[in-house]
Amino acid sequence: MNDQYDRRNAAWRAAQQWREKAQSSSRWRGPKLFLAWVVFGLLMLIGLVIALVFLLVGWLAMPLLRRRFRKRTEQMRAQAEQAARRAGGHGPGSGNRGNVIEGDYSVDKSSSESDRHDRS
Repeated sequence: MNDQYDRRNAAWRAAQQWREKAQSSSRWRGPKLFLAWVVFGLLMLIGLVIALVFLLVGWLAMPLLRRRFRKRTEQMRAQAEQAARRAGGHGPGSGNRGNVIEGDYSVDKSSSESDRHDRS
C-alpha cells in the first residue's frame, strides 16, 4: 500500500525520473567530471598568474611611490617652515634660540662664575 502511494506522489515520480535519467547517462559521467576538473584547474591557474602579475606590479611601483611621497613630505615641510617664518616664529630645526620660550632657559658659565666671585 505504501508503494502505491509513493507512485502517485508527484515528488516521488520526479525523483524516480531524475534517477533513471542519471543512470542512463552514466557513460558521460567520467568525461564530464574530468572536464569540469580541468576547467576548474585552468581557472585557478589563470587566477594565480593574475595575482602574481599584480604582486610584481606592486613591488615595482613601491620605489616610485616612495619617491613621490618623499617629495610631497619635503614640500609640506618647506611650506610649514615658510608659514612659521611669516608668523614671526622660527621654523623647525632652525637652531636659532633668540627668543626664549616660557620654561626654556640657558645659563652661561662665564656669567655665573663672575657672580660667584663678586659675592665673595
